Amino acid sequence: MLSKRVINVSESATVSTSAKAAKMTAEGRKIINFGVGEPDFTTPAGEINYAFEKAKEGFTHYTPSKGYVELRTKISKKINNNIHSLNADNIIVTPTKFAINLAVMAIADEGDEIIIPEPYFLSYPEICRIYGVKPVEVPTNDDFSLNLERIENSITPRTRGIIISNPANPTGKVFSTDEIKALQKLCIDEEIYFIQDQIYEELVFDGKIQDIVEMDPEMNHTILISGFSKSYAMTGWRIGYLASSREFIGAVDKLQQQTITCAPSISQMAAIYALDDDESPKAMKEVFRKRRELVYNMIRDIKGLNLIKPEGAFYVFPSYDLNISSVEFCKKILDSKGLLLTPGSAFGKQGEGHFRISYALSEDKLKEGIALLASFMDEQSKI
Repeated sequence: MLSKRVINVSESATVSTSAKAAKMTAEGRKIINFGVGEPDFTTPAGEINYAFEKAKEGFTHYTPSKGYVELRTKISKKINNNIHSLNADNIIVTPTKFAINLAVMAIADEGDEIIIPEPYFLSYPEICRIYGVKPVEVPTNDDFSLNLERIENSITPRTRGIIISNPANPTGKVFSTDEIKALQKLCIDEEIYFIQDQIYEELVFDGKIQDIVEMDPEMNHTILISGFSKSYAMTGWRIGYLASSREFIGAVDKLQQQTITCAPSISQMAAIYALDDDESPKAMKEVFRKRRELVYNMIRDIKGLNLIKPEGAFYVFPSYDLNISSVEFCKKILDSKGLLLTPGSAFGKQGEGHFRISYALSEDKLKEGIALLASFMDEQSKI
């Protein structure tokens, strides 16, 4: 009695593995969770206090479906960076993952295609499947850089867009200016949409995020998605945004009105404050930078593991030299060591033979967990 839509969609590997870890913890097992995809910080006090005061003032009702004009204006100014001329009409405020849903709903009909370079954020293909859209998974190069030739050869008359995360989840790759410009030009030339999910944009340690408005000032073929979850430790507030052309925003606004109505009013207030808070993201970034160095240096010394140094986000994506699937690898280490990792196959076929570690944990837990990983690899080498 269920729809094909529900049957054809898989569970989130990160959510389900975290649920398993929580169950094991409740049963008395000590678990170190390297699967979590959120900062371990509490939302900064300024954002919390501002939202609380605004709630007491009465901002607890529906907001305009696109979001408060004040917030949308602040977001447009952030994107503009004193260069472009976007305004509130180019922005819709919505939970970041729902922004991905809105983009797919708006650009693709059932049977259409969206190209997704691998390894990818695991929700991209499942969101496509919800709406009957075919995810076309295209491998990147060995260093996780974009393979433009493969992408171009994957375009068909039914292709409606290409979606990437930048910095990338799960690899931490920051795509170069040349890569993004070439990919965006391809989308413009082919008259399809370039969708860049840059939720980790404040967590770039090497390189920089290419300004995607530069090549498409009216954003007629460009969709930018971001939010406040990762940079301000606001995952539970469920607040983000989508930027594109005015016409596109008008279209997705109709979808928002008939689904979630609007983003939470209190969360929007916290976001208004956050956009004036330059210090919190900087402080968190420096903590993550130190953790990246710690994790990278420890893992590269473990025999049997190989790792490309991530340039952004808060993940590492090592490969291993054991002849078992990534699901089996992660199951064995969870059962034997109490260490939860996310199997690389959750992020596409190219992820097989890898696993993802989130280093959004304290240094003590990172050291303890990676010591368990080293012990596990040593034991496996002797089998």
